[in-house]
Amino acid sequence: MSVRKRFIVASRVRRRFDAAGERSLAEALATQAHARDVRRTIGGRRVVEMTIEQSRTIADHLPNVIIEEDRPLAMFSMPGLSAAMPDATPYSLTITVIDLTDERPIQGVTIFGVGDGVTYRAVSDADGRATLKTAERRLRRVIISPRDTYWSCVVRDVPTATTLTPLRIRLRRLFVTGAYDWGHRVMGFRTANQRYTGRDVSVAVVDSGVTGHDDAWRLGLGHNAIPGSPPDSWQRDESGHGTHVAGVIAGRSDDVSIVGGAPDARLCPVKVFPGGCVSDLIEALEWCIERRIDVISLPLGIDTDSQILGLALRDAHASGITVVAAVGNGATHVAFPAALPHVIAVGAVGQFGTFPEDSAHALHVTSEVDSRGKFFSASFTNFGRKVDVCAPGVAVVSTVPTGYAAWDGTSMSCAFVSAMVAIVLQACPSLRSGRADQVESVRAVLMASVANLGISPLVQGGGMPDVVRGLRAAQTYGFVHGTSIAV
Repeated sequence: MSVRKRFIVASRVRRRFDAAGERSLAEALATQAHARDVRRTIGGRRVVEMTIEQSRTIADHLPNVIIEEDRPLAMFSMPGLSAAMPDATPYSLTITVIDLTDERPIQGVTIFGVGDGVTYRAVSDADGRATLKTAERRLRRVIISPRDTYWSCVVRDVPTATTLTPLRIRLRRLFVTGAYDWGHRVMGFRTANQRYTGRDVSVAVVDSGVTGHDDAWRLGLGHNAIPGSPPDSWQRDESGHGTHVAGVIAGRSDDVSIVGGAPDARLCPVKVFPGGCVSDLIEALEWCIERRIDVISLPLGIDTDSQILGLALRDAHASGITVVAAVGNGATHVAFPAALPHVIAVGAVGQFGTFPEDSAHALHVTSEVDSRGKFFSASFTNFGRKVDVCAPGVAVVSTVPTGYAAWDGTSMSCAFVSAMVAIVLQACPSLRSGRADQVESVRAVLMASVANLGISPLVQGGGMPDVVRGLRAAQTYGFVHGTSIAV
């Protein structure tokens, strides 16, 4: 018996099926044994469980219908680690993790042992101890990755044996004042924020939800796009990914001084992780269209193209929504949806001197360096002609559910550009037509603001945007009437 899978079913010619289309689809499904409707999205697209053969039969019978397998989404999380983490292993390494200043043990630190094509994992206990079980006598490196509060650390060429003295690691505390906001400063946010903070602009973060205190950001509406889970689960972030992205965009927490690029923007979390599929992303986009969201940040992707996802993004574009997407962390071709039309695709760069030399962030330094020796292409960033711009994506300090942490990834880069779009829309209210011309005008301002870093255009696209330059370009274009932009 053929395996039944879930497929997205959509109209090729309309946003949603009309009455005749609904009848035709219902009749076609009725002829297929055990095929069943699983879900109907906000925009009227369907998720149907059936076999591949049944999907082909219906597609042949209904030429105005598109049918695609509902593939899983990928969260662009910590780059550079293999997914393989075997358990049954003959060797072990004991590690103790403590605070550099007071030598207190640090609980909840994830230890990654990077071997020959595989990665081993352990977590420190209340005494700061972790036992890393491996299948190899020597590891290429051990990465000590704290949940929050501390810089990571890397130890290279580590032998493993039960008789060895435990490896003792002292972690430096993160400081959330000074150089922590290098990304915001290098893109000109701190200058622009003296007048523009993203007020009255809504930014949807389509990710793992957001967890935080009420005063950490200016929360708007939220939505859970994952079927079968509580409607308010967008307020719970199991991985911390969505919370970190949210802090880069709109953090305004006084207690730990994490301030985003658009701290007064209205943050609208849309949850598609854990376990999200393309249909959940489509539902998220439809929700944003229905709620007239201004900016959508997509720190996620899929490996293959989706025509139905492309149609949903086209609908968002036609509704005046600027969609910003991360290109991905696989050091390969640009992922979807960043590679699709109507999307601003963002790659990642780092800056020398913004992280300790023995931290995991240093693993992402490459020989692709700008002419001044200041910036470098991040080793993990995807690349290609689809890249529009680049932004900070290494050692970005932001909020997590338990405090704050320094993370890497094109997700962070995507967040910086999303925040800039919010600033531009606040400063240029005449742009906000709610039509496709709004998106194209924002894109024009963004591209006029970029600084060519001298890095390959396959990595940086046009270059790194600068908020102040963008606002001045907007004024030159006449997008601001009756007043001048003071920055």
